[in-house]
Parts: sequence; C-alpha cells; structure tokens
Amino acid sequence: MKHYSLRELTQIALFATLIFLGVQLFRIQLGHQFVHFGNALVVVGCLVFGSKKGAIAATLGLGIFDILNGYAAEVWITILESLIVCWGIHLVYEKTLHQNDKAANIIGIGILAAVIKIILNLVKYTFLRGMIMGGLAFTPSFVAAFTKILGTFGSAAFTVITVPILYPIFKKIHQKIKA
Repeated sequence: MKHYSLRELTQIALFATLIFLGVQLFRIQLGHQFVHFGNALVVVGCLVFGSKKGAIAATLGLGIFDILNGYAAEVWITILESLIVCWGIHLVYEKTLHQNDKAANIIGIGILAAVIKIILNLVKYTFLRGMIMGGLAFTPSFVAAFTKILGTFGSAAFTVITVPILYPIFKKIHQKIKA
C-alpha cells in the first residue's frame, strides 16, 4: 500500500470537494437524472493526479454527494461506475498512451469516459432495474433504460466539451503547486 504525503492527501481531498461541488451546485434536472460537471471533473482528476488518486477523489466526491442528497442506497453503484471509468482512463491514457497529453489524446479520453459512462448506465438500467428488479424482457427493459438516461447523455456531452478545456488549466495549477 502506498502512503501519500499530507500534500497529496490535501490535493485529493480538495479535488474530491470540487467533484462534489461540480454535482451539487451545477446540475440541471433532465428526466430521472441530471446533467452535471462531476464526471468531467473525475476525468480531469485522473489526468492530472493519475488514475489512482483520481479514483480516490472520485469515490469521495461522488460518494459524499450521494449520501448527502438522499441517494445512499445508490452510492455503491455510483462508486463502482466511477472506478470503472477511472480504470478505463488508466488502461488507455496511462498504459497505452503513456500519459501523452497532446490535445487529440485528451479529447479522446473525454470521449472514452463519456462512452463508458453511457454504457454503464444502459447496463445498470437495463439489467439491474429493468430485468432483475422489474421482471421485464430485454427489449422493453433496454428501451426504458434508454429513455431514463437522458441526464447521462447531457453529462457525457459536458464531459467531452469540458475535459479539453479544464485539463490544461488544472495541469498548470498542479505543476505550480508541485514546484
């Protein structure tokens, strides 16, 4: 197990707070879900701090949001989804692209994270909610899931648009703090 310095723990906690605020303060209700900046900030956190620290910040920020806003029963799946997104970023950005942060790669990572999140929500609402809990067949369950995740599509669009904008800003801030 890696031991983080006080500075690293503080940075993780501050970014977790930013993720929490990105959902708490900047959300637009859209159907059963809402559009927010939390997912985009999870991606930026993984890009700036690395996928492990980004995953910790994501778990804390999104988990605390769920607990404080009446989604405690959902917190486990929110955390699982964010960890899968962080793992996808780890595999592609850190392992495959070797953290090459040219603009095209950053845009690609934003798209990757958005697609992963959409797929995870489709799976969650199709299988967990529709088929297992609702007793529906696959097709009606999939159609119902697709209509329920309008907020996910909006958040995915925000992620694709804002990650290439926010990443250079947070990277520069992180480099100044690190120096």
